Amino acid sequence: MTQTKQAIVVAVADNACHSEAIHLAAATGRPVIDAADAAQLARHAPKAFAVLIDDTRAPDLPPPQAPNVFVVGSEPGAPGAFVLPAQAADLLRAFGALAVRPAVAAGRGKVVSVVGACGGAGASVLSAALCREAGESPTLIDADWCSGGLDLLLGIEHTPGARWGEIEIGEGVARPDVRRALPATADDIAVLTFARQRVADPFRVDAEALENVVAAAGAAGVTVVDTPAAFVPGRSDLVAVVLTPEVRAVAAATRVVAECNAAGLPSTLVVRDNAWAALTVEEIEQTTGASVATRLPEVRGLTRTLEKSGLPQRLPRGLSSAAQAVLGEVA
Repeated sequence: MTQTKQAIVVAVADNACHSEAIHLAAATGRPVIDAADAAQLARHAPKAFAVLIDDTRAPDLPPPQAPNVFVVGSEPGAPGAFVLPAQAADLLRAFGALAVRPAVAAGRGKVVSVVGACGGAGASVLSAALCREAGESPTLIDADWCSGGLDLLLGIEHTPGARWGEIEIGEGVARPDVRRALPATADDIAVLTFARQRVADPFRVDAEALENVVAAAGAAGVTVVDTPAAFVPGRSDLVAVVLTPEVRAVAAATRVVAECNAAGLPSTLVVRDNAWAALTVEEIEQTTGASVATRLPEVRGLTRTLEKSGLPQRLPRGLSSAAQAVLGEVA
């Protein structure tokens, strides 16, 4: 799970203060971005956990000043500025206050990332089911370039629309513009997935591109990201880890939960029933340190239905109930 923890951006021209600011930012355990020019500052500041800036670089950051922007210097200056290193402890306390501030803003949608702890656990099926149950024109994003394509799962592989590599989304793109570019199901699930071809494709999704898409799509409604653990977006309101009740799957889920905890992302477990269970729900919760939101039952005939026509419009009862339970975690 990489690049899910927001960075601290340092834009300090004063040489005496610059190294102090870099060391202080690094002490928080967050990634540090040294913004050497105005273009870098403009690119990284909107997504940063905090910005450290001095009077010289302040004109590079247009007003109004956000609450996560801190003016620093090596000598006393403007009111409210932090003198480094003398006020390093005060600045660290200010960082701590940022970390506990309310994160959910008015009008913000919900983002659920779904991670399979093992191959064939059913993460993609659950992701599609979440969108089918969510209503309100949800968006489904496929972050696994070897997935085979979620459009196949939903039966819209021949529907026109952009796939990864055919669409470029920068910062500030509006949600309606993203959704209009994508293929959609009859019940208005917009899907961003990968094209299928017989030659090697040099395109790879990176964390920044995924974050940009999620930021745009997640402005309203429900956005579901079917993703490997390494690409879980930092914008996620919930990470649903799908696993079978087997030792290796539980061990993998434990690692995913630990990574989520380190990144400050809430997580829950979805246990997919199979013919034989090595561990009980209680043992799974005790091992992983996470709670089981629901169990995903085996649905007779579902595999055949998916192969022939895609996920049915009316979900089987067990799959519907599991999807509703997960959505209830972010309601």
